[in-house]
Amino acid sequence: MAEQFLTQHDQSRLLLVIPRYASAVQYGYILPLGILYVSAAIKESGVCPVFTVNLNHQTDDDATVIRNLFAEHRITHVGTTGISGQFSDVYPLLRLVKSLNPSVRTIVGGGIITGDPLPAMQAFNGLADYGVVGEGEVTIVRLMQALSSGADLCQVEGLVYADNGHWVLTPRCPDISDLDALPLPDYEGFDYARYLATNGEVCNGVRYSPVAIVGGRSCKYNCTFCFHPTGSHYRQRSLDSIFAEIDYLVSHYAVNYIALREELFASDARRVIDFCSRIRSYPLTWSIQLRVDCVTASVVSALAASGCRYVFLGIESADDEILRSMRKHITIKQVEEALELTARAGLATRSSLILGDAIESEESARRTLQWWHAYRHRFAIDLGLIIAFPGSALYQQARRNGRIPDPVQFLRDGCPVINLSTRMSDEAYSRLAVEVSRCSGISFHPHSYV
Repeated sequence: MAEQFLTQHDQSRLLLVIPRYASAVQYGYILPLGILYVSAAIKESGVCPVFTVNLNHQTDDDATVIRNLFAEHRITHVGTTGISGQFSDVYPLLRLVKSLNPSVRTIVGGGIITGDPLPAMQAFNGLADYGVVGEGEVTIVRLMQALSSGADLCQVEGLVYADNGHWVLTPRCPDISDLDALPLPDYEGFDYARYLATNGEVCNGVRYSPVAIVGGRSCKYNCTFCFHPTGSHYRQRSLDSIFAEIDYLVSHYAVNYIALREELFASDARRVIDFCSRIRSYPLTWSIQLRVDCVTASVVSALAASGCRYVFLGIESADDEILRSMRKHITIKQVEEALELTARAGLATRSSLILGDAIESEESARRTLQWWHAYRHRFAIDLGLIIAFPGSALYQQARRNGRIPDPVQFLRDGCPVINLSTRMSDEAYSRLAVEVSRCSGISFHPHSYV
């Protein structure tokens, strides 16, 4: 059926592009796995010819690369992705595509669209023809089918687009319940070997490039600063599925470091202990993300015996009132116990504190900074200011109370740091930003829309 479809509707030819990140040369970048999953889903479906490029590993300028691909493959559609803070990377790509061939239709997915679909599409100012809301594997296949056959786009779930001057937002596609049924990400299509060779960190002469493995999607918690573009229901892959991907990566690439990207991987202690038992036979180091209330003696013991390189702990604040406001469902006592438990097991931890919650005060911020000073010599704890990413509860609150009066401009500005607190004046918040910048070595410049 797929071959017959392509023969009849060969006019749709899709190019998927990872945009060139402005910060990649200096800091490296994190490969967006979502577009790799989308590419694999389209290729498996056979709905249309698919071509791929990762601009971060191209020696020619973007215009030359895209122009050559257009000419070689007769591209009719271009798809790309990004998170909200990457607007300044995605926008130039779309502008370039339209300048090279205005008839090429553009598709944008990822958190940049899903967080707040209509303002995002408005921010692109006509450069994005279609936005994909939520998980893209099913929606993109149905979109390409509809575009090739001329079917009504209103029947495609998970889309946002303009129709005769009016915005159309179709119902969101149901969350993909069986993650094991998805094909493995399209690593080959996006220069994965070169990505591993140029990203990561060097330790004792060895480069460790984190190979991200997504073991689950979404989260059952609703922290105010978080947004989950992959759906509202938490789902996990089976360990068999995860290890099938690890086996593939080990056999195809120079892999030495696996990074489990799933906040709740250890919410089932038996699952993480089983994973530790299986990963021990691989010549790999690895890292895991944990909630502090999932850190138990049995879990820590299993991690320490399995070659775990880092444990990433979500702390966010050292003030219990702020933690409650953030809906973290943890206490600073639990944080301290988790840090001590991992330290005794010889596990390295990395974590962060983000100041500026909706009820942050000068006093609560001072307590968190004092706690950071007490612990920073023993543990790697980053300092930062909270950001109201589109889709998060903080963002919705900031829109309601006028802190973000223009969501389109907010996105165009790169989702800047702003004062979200109802307990701090802008002057006090600016002083806090100066202090956080001094302690962290990172410059924070609060933006004001009011």
